[in-house]
Amino acid sequence: MKKFYLFIVLFLFAFFANAQIKVQGVPRNDIQGTGSNQLNTTVTTTINFSDIQYWVGSGTNEAAFVVQWNDSKNPDALVWGFRWNGTATGEDMLKAIAKADHRFFTLLYPGTQFGTAIGGMGFDLNGQNSNALYKNGNVTYPYYPVNGIVNTAAYDFDDYTAADASDHWGSGWYNSYWSYWVKDPTDPDFGYSGVGATSRVLQNGSYDVWNFNAGMESFPISSTLTPVSAYVTATNFTNGYFMVNEEWFGHTNGSVNFIDNNGQINYRVYSNANNNQAFGATTQFGTIYGDKFYFISKQAADGGDTQYTPGGRLVVANAQTMQKIAGFNNIGGGDGRSFVGVNENKGYIGASNGIFVFDIANMQVGSLITGTGGGGQYAGQIGNMVRSSKYVFAVKQSAGILVIDPATDTLVSTIPGAFHSIVQAKDGSIWAIQDQKVVNINTTTFATTPYNIPTTKYLGSWGAWNAGSFTASSKQNVLYWNNSVNSFVSGAQIVKFDVTTKAFNESFATIPGQTGTYKQIPYGAALRVNPITDELILNTTESGYGAHYQKNWIHTYDATGTLTNTKTLNDYYWFPAVTVFPDNTLPTVSNTFPSQVSVNSASVIDLKTIVSDEDNLSSAIVKSIKSNSNPAAVSAVINGNDELVLTPIASGTADIKITFNSNGKVVEKTLTVNSTASVLATAEVKKIEFSIYPNPVTDILTIKTQEKILNVSVYDASGKVVNTQFNNGQINVSMLPNGVYILKVVTDKAVYQQKLIKK
Repeated sequence: MKKFYLFIVLFLFAFFANAQIKVQGVPRNDIQGTGSNQLNTTVTTTINFSDIQYWVGSGTNEAAFVVQWNDSKNPDALVWGFRWNGTATGEDMLKAIAKADHRFFTLLYPGTQFGTAIGGMGFDLNGQNSNALYKNGNVTYPYYPVNGIVNTAAYDFDDYTAADASDHWGSGWYNSYWSYWVKDPTDPDFGYSGVGATSRVLQNGSYDVWNFNAGMESFPISSTLTPVSAYVTATNFTNGYFMVNEEWFGHTNGSVNFIDNNGQINYRVYSNANNNQAFGATTQFGTIYGDKFYFISKQAADGGDTQYTPGGRLVVANAQTMQKIAGFNNIGGGDGRSFVGVNENKGYIGASNGIFVFDIANMQVGSLITGTGGGGQYAGQIGNMVRSSKYVFAVKQSAGILVIDPATDTLVSTIPGAFHSIVQAKDGSIWAIQDQKVVNINTTTFATTPYNIPTTKYLGSWGAWNAGSFTASSKQNVLYWNNSVNSFVSGAQIVKFDVTTKAFNESFATIPGQTGTYKQIPYGAALRVNPITDELILNTTESGYGAHYQKNWIHTYDATGTLTNTKTLNDYYWFPAVTVFPDNTLPTVSNTFPSQVSVNSASVIDLKTIVSDEDNLSSAIVKSIKSNSNPAAVSAVINGNDELVLTPIASGTADIKITFNSNGKVVEKTLTVNSTASVLATAEVKKIEFSIYPNPVTDILTIKTQEKILNVSVYDASGKVVNTQFNNGQINVSMLPNGVYILKVVTDKAVYQQKLIKK
């Protein structure tokens, strides 16, 4: 009997020592022995579902998903929650969490006879958004997850390492592997799963634990499971700038990235905010008008994209949250090119077949503007459009510059010529660019004055249309663009043109990366100027073919042309199209704009000098009369020089409400006009002017006006009148304490109030 007992013991030892182990359902002869990591299932604690902080999915069923790296980095043994209805597998749960939580990423081998093999899992511990993998140490071309997943076609998991060594990462199959533990509600404890995630059917109340066996060493399931905090996508899109991407044609629809002021690149922010929706195919243009972001794509959808839901040729989103407002597959029968806001209720869509009115208030595509169509898709397409204070100027291939009256949506003139792009300079002048000329367009007569670019050329953009690099500063009266060798080959310089002096600087700045076989080249519009900082933002890609286009950079230059910063994007075929800057500020109307005036003859108030906007061109602010409470007493019109002309008709008082529209952001001012009819009303025109200087002031403040000053008062912050000496147009404020005051000046024509700073 003793011998028989010994024989049984030896037999069982031999059986367990040579038992075949399954890894995710795959029989493994190379893993033998009792394998404490397979047989020791005792877990002293688990987490209650009420403790889970981050739930992915929706439904009445709930399961817990645990990943344990055993890499001495804390926190470890992270847990998520998963909700669903119907039937779901362990693979469904893992993919849903990888898609929703951009900190979590995984390496998968799909389509094996045992389903999808889980080869690696990682987590962005330091919040650097640097999720990427190196294969066999190749740091030149990392693999970046899409929807949290990097796919491979072999059991080569041991070849992958994390790009960020500070992150959680574990992968392997032969040298290390992920053991899979499961527990259903009726199970007393965790058990080693004999199947993979594809075959694992979840139950309401299930637990799935992925436990990494580094170097084939066994680790017990942790008694401490750490709930993952909810992943929150970027929601503040005011401090930084956007990069609109045409994306990889045949694979993904258009997208937009956001680079915040801390230098963090937030990828596909629109998709993140809208459940993996995207734009149309080949998104080449974007602009912010008012509180909305308008994205224009060439086609409605990319049929090769199985990851993101297409949004159409025009997608409208909230500019501050990226939440989708509307999408349009059809924008008039043509392909998308550009968009410009006309007023708070209307915009124009530039397409391959003309310009179409867009109803902003009701989110509807309207009719074609007569005369803007024709010429064929690649012979008469519309390019960039700019809104001046009176007209819209639009580039039409082969035809020239179309001038449209936005008040009537009519084409009033066509400036013939072969133009590439158009901008408005700081001083309000309109400029277009040709192969080797910049052309000034008179905003009233539409006469043109060309200036020859001395040696270089401008890179053409009509063949596969993009918005082009022609751009203007809102702080300096200068224009910029990228030079080129010819219409198809880009150069390596940024050109600067001084609008005031008409001087060219063809070597203002050099594009980086000009050594070696493959050089950095501009792509898409490539160049734009930050309206707040006056910095130039240049995006480049790597020359060559194929995988070279996965390399992309964003460079920042200061106003002197000095390179101050470079950011490297995750490797992907982004094909960046155009940089767009947030519009955060409202237009500001100076306190020199009177609250009331008295007129007995035609009088003029220059509106150009009394309104400004920190992040937009002041010269492009549209001024209009919203209402006139008594047109029988006073006629109020704004002329072509942005002057408010007040003409008395009869004695009486009228409230004139004026709107100032700066890129869709509107403020209003009401001017009370006291009218006294006069025989001189139509024969004499008086200009109403008022200014004070210096401000801030130390001792003597000067008031400049052509009107008779009746009274001058200075109020402190509490509203109390303070003693000052006024004499011959000057106020002595030297005795006042330093601070902020309000100056009130009453003249025979108007009442003015303005902030005064004593220093």
